Formats: sequence, C-alpha cells, structure tokens
Amino acid sequence: MKQQTYRLTQDRYLERCPPERSPAGASSVGGPCWIDLERGEPESLTEFLTALELHPLAIEACLDPTPASRLVAYGKSLFLGIPTHASWEAEHRTFLWIVCTPGMLITIHEYAIPALETISDQYSDGMRFHTADTSAILYQILDHLIDDDMAFTLRTRDAIDRLDEMLDDVDDEELTEQSLLLKRQLTRLAATFEDQLYCVGSLQTIESESFRIEGLQDYFRDAFSHLEHASRSIGRQLAHLNAIHQEYQLQLQSKTNDRLRLLTIISTIFIPLTLITGIYGMNFRRMPELQWDYAYFCVLGVMVTITLAMLWRFYRAGWFK
Repeated sequence: MKQQTYRLTQDRYLERCPPERSPAGASSVGGPCWIDLERGEPESLTEFLTALELHPLAIEACLDPTPASRLVAYGKSLFLGIPTHASWEAEHRTFLWIVCTPGMLITIHEYAIPALETISDQYSDGMRFHTADTSAILYQILDHLIDDDMAFTLRTRDAIDRLDEMLDDVDDEELTEQSLLLKRQLTRLAATFEDQLYCVGSLQTIESESFRIEGLQDYFRDAFSHLEHASRSIGRQLAHLNAIHQEYQLQLQSKTNDRLRLLTIISTIFIPLTLITGIYGMNFRRMPELQWDYAYFCVLGVMVTITLAMLWRFYRAGWFK
C-alpha cells in the first residue's frame, strides 16, 4: 500500500512529510493533514484506517468491492465516494474514496489519479489554498477531478468533429467502430458528471464537523455550474453523434437506391428485348420473317430503337440524376 502524507501549513501551502508507515506518525504531523493512500491488500488498509480511529461504517465503505457515488456522514467522519476517469484508454471509471475528519483528509484510490499528483505538485510549490483547513483541500480535489474529466469532453468533441468531416471517406466498419467507442465514452462521462453533480450539490447543504463550506460557497457554486455545463455538452455531443449516424444511414440508403434504380433500368429495358428474342426463338416452321434476307438486321434495329427510346424516357424522368 503506497502512502503519502502532506501537512497544511499556516501559510496555506502543502508540506510533504517523510513517509510514515504507522497511522500515528502519519496523523500527528501538526496541523491539518492530507493522507493519500493507493490501496493494496484489504487487510493492510483495514489495519491502517482502524488505527486512525475512523468510524467502522466509514472503514467498511472504503473497503466496499462495489463502489458507488455516495456522500454519507458517519459520526464525525464524512465519507465521499466520487467517480473520475484516470485516462482516455480506461474502459471503466475509477472511484476515489475520501474520508474527512476534523483536521484530517484521507484519499483512497486503486489506481494513480493525475489530479491528486497535480495538486500535490502545485500546492507544494507556490500556490495557496483558499483557506487553511482540509475543506479547501477537498474542494481543490473535486475541482481538479472535474477539470480533468471536462478535458475528456473536449477530446470527444474533437473526435466527433473529425468523424463528421471524414464521413464521406470512412468505410462502414471504421465508422461503426468509432461511433460505438465515442458513444460508450460519452455514456461513461455522462454518468460521471451526474454523480459528481450529486456530490458537489450535497456538499453545499451538508452539516458536518469535518467539513466547513464557509468561505468556499462561491467556489462550490462555480464547480456546480461547470458540471451542469459539462452535462449539457455531453448531451449536445450525443445528439451530434446520432445526427452523424443518421446522415450516414441516409447516405447508405441513397447509394442503395442508386443501385436499385440502375438494376430497374436494366431489367425494364431487357423485358421487351427478351420478349422479342423469345418469340423468334420458338422455331416455328411458318414464320415468314425468318425467310427475309434483312429480318435479322430489322429485328436488331427494332431492339436498338426500343432501348434508346426507353433510355430517353428514363433520362427525361430524372432516373440518371
């Protein structure tokens, strides 16, 4: 289990503390602290969290094998489970578990989350939190998660625009594959933003000893507004993707109609020609035309005339457009 502890200084900076394997050493750094854990074996995580004297239900929630978005107060502990996307290639959402206690913030995740690394780098080197408590750290974590996930929506938008531009050149299999991949990505992002919206909205109304929103109301409202914008953007992108699919289906239908029109023209022209050749191919003995020296050329002329007349008729009717 990987562990990193940060102390929030009075100047509102993050100070990286020496690695402490014992929970007592990690939590007694002096002042508000942030403990980041990349979960390993459940037994070691359980032992670590139990030593921090967290509420048993909060520990149980951190070990839940079926993660879900939630915001629950367990005694003095505030548990928050929030989804995010760790990378573009990830097929599933990554959940970040956050436990807030008075003076301590614990983040637990199964995979590396770039937003957490960004916060630790930025606020250890020049940037300051809005307030000198763990609530400000929690806000920055949520804000960076939202920003990173919104970057994925810009990437999907660009991918949809490129797909729209090359609609005439892409083959059927490639278009279908890209459309399905983008639709799955958008669906995951929509679910992520919906869960994040619930968490951010609930934090603005919850009352807990572990979380204070005083001085952060405007920032949380701004985050809530960003999530609403992201949800609307996802809806527009899904509509655009569906429009591309419908346009492609119309193109396929148009090509099919063109082929059917050509086959209809050929079949219609050959119907009278087949009738003429069928009549003169019956080999009756008394067919005066068969004895005529120019009968063959005359029949060919009639067939050519019929063909040209029908082609002209189809042309006037707009079948070749």
